[in-house]
Amino acid sequence: MSDTLPHYPVAIIGGGATGTMVAFHLLRQRPDLGAGAVAIIEPRAQLGAGLAYGTRDAQHRINVPAARMSLDTAVPGDFRAWLDLDALAATDPDAFLPSGDLYPARAQFGQYLAARIAPFLDAGRLVHQRDAVTAVTRHDGNWVLTLSDGGGLTASHVVIALTHPAPALPAALRPLAQEARVVANPWRDDALARIATQDRVAIIGTGLTMADIVASLEARGHQGPILAVSRRGLRPRAHAAEASALSDILHLAPAPTALGLLRNVRTALREHPDLSWHEIIDATRKQGRRLWSVLDLAERKRLIRHLRPFWDVHRFRIAPQIDAILTRGLASKRLSIRAARVIEAMAGPEGIALTLQFRGQAPETLIVDHVVNTTGPDHAGIISNTPFLRTLAGQGHIAPDPTGLGLHTAPDYHALPARETAQGTAQGTAPLLIAGPLSRGTFGELMGLPEVTENAQSVARQLAAELNTAHKRVPDEVRS
Repeated sequence: MSDTLPHYPVAIIGGGATGTMVAFHLLRQRPDLGAGAVAIIEPRAQLGAGLAYGTRDAQHRINVPAARMSLDTAVPGDFRAWLDLDALAATDPDAFLPSGDLYPARAQFGQYLAARIAPFLDAGRLVHQRDAVTAVTRHDGNWVLTLSDGGGLTASHVVIALTHPAPALPAALRPLAQEARVVANPWRDDALARIATQDRVAIIGTGLTMADIVASLEARGHQGPILAVSRRGLRPRAHAAEASALSDILHLAPAPTALGLLRNVRTALREHPDLSWHEIIDATRKQGRRLWSVLDLAERKRLIRHLRPFWDVHRFRIAPQIDAILTRGLASKRLSIRAARVIEAMAGPEGIALTLQFRGQAPETLIVDHVVNTTGPDHAGIISNTPFLRTLAGQGHIAPDPTGLGLHTAPDYHALPARETAQGTAQGTAPLLIAGPLSRGTFGELMGLPEVTENAQSVARQLAAELNTAHKRVPDEVRS
């Protein structure tokens, strides 16, 4: 049956930011790849949107200034140059800050990516299969991809560039997974539709998604109390008042242990009292791959277990507009951010009864009208929750990353089965590559856009080097 399916040299599974950028750079690096060179399988109508940049909520803003966002590391200001500032000023004046920085809605960046990839679609070099992959198998030296509509395609090379998976419910909330008052996936378009103006809301998790939810609720006119809890009760930090390029030249010494790396970061803070902590953290981020590569598996796990929450709230900062909303909510006491864990949850006629263990206190039960889960992407469960990944794992082609951060990936971006080490692919390994945050167990810092962009370009370079220029032309009816 695979002989009758359309064939592509490259199939990219996932058409969010990562997959779109891989396609963009591959086709630009290999102009000899003509019509039907690359298929990108993405159920959304717009390529480049994905989870992050496909949100329809205008309150969900980019988290760094527009001048620092681009799909090309060689042109760091490309996104801002693309923006129609007059139109933006008319439709979203709050995007402009007195400093001159721009923080438009995240959907704007998705539209920018769609505009940049459009010429390749128009030329037929890139084919958008608006569908979902249900299975991937190896057959006669090619990959066979089965789609949810019953069709399929074959490809010589496959890139897994999936969007972030939905968060997993904490154990105490899993018995209420079907309860309408529990929002298990906060990224659904209708996630907040049932929350009334005066409803009591509990948010589990205090990171970036929590901040988005609070901003969205305010825009909807919500006035009820909001309690956000996490194990440490840490909230995302704001950006420095003024940007600086000093992080580009500040060198951080690597260390073989998580504790040693923490000490080196603290030393840098002490030795540079003239710098804000933002610049030290930015320097650590920019050197993340080198610093991460020195740590062995045990130390990587130790760093994730003990330091990741503190890293996340300093590394992943929120737009000034969102920070102002959180600050107002905390000042008015309408918003409370506390360190606590959920012990038990029960649904009743009066609401959801949450038993919380606050730090240093006896357990306390609170009644709320809605619970919103914002515990972050469930990268550790990506294989078990994704049918085609389960198929690949069962065939021995992929394995979970040992750190629990995604998929086991080699330094050359190829998927590693469990029996292989992270030193490289084995002889005869099938051409299956991992792009984007799912490979961060190997590369370290790989969640922010600058790192994702660099990773996408590198995956494209690897593909460009491996591809044979000979490929079958895809029939016109498939491209349409």
